[in-house]
Amino acid sequence: MSSIIHNSGAFIQQCFASHRLCLSLAKLALPDKMLLTCTACQMKHRLTLRSLTVRLPAPLRAVSSTREPEELPVERGAAEHLAACAATHQVSLGVGEMDVVQDFIKLRCAECRKSYDVIVEAF
Repeated sequence: MSSIIHNSGAFIQQCFASHRLCLSLAKLALPDKMLLTCTACQMKHRLTLRSLTVRLPAPLRAVSSTREPEELPVERGAAEHLAACAATHQVSLGVGEMDVVQDFIKLRCAECRKSYDVIVEAF
């Protein structure tokens, strides 16, 4: 049985509100596409990204040359961090926060402790 891919903020918000720990990254197609899946209800949600910000954990921030979070377009910098994270430990990338009114999603990686602020162009 194939699952339906939803392109609506209402569906992803309902999924996040009902079982937030089950919503995670399924596929990343840079520069601007992301697919999230919910293991509880088997729903898939396609997102088009507008911008991406990576926030490094304190130990990595001390070693990094930039002191502030990297706020770069999806094509550079932050996208490279997310692509590397997804390639090495994709199952650890989950949705930590979401606001469909503000077009915002925060992904968190349990493995490397990086977080990614995603401004969504379209749900």
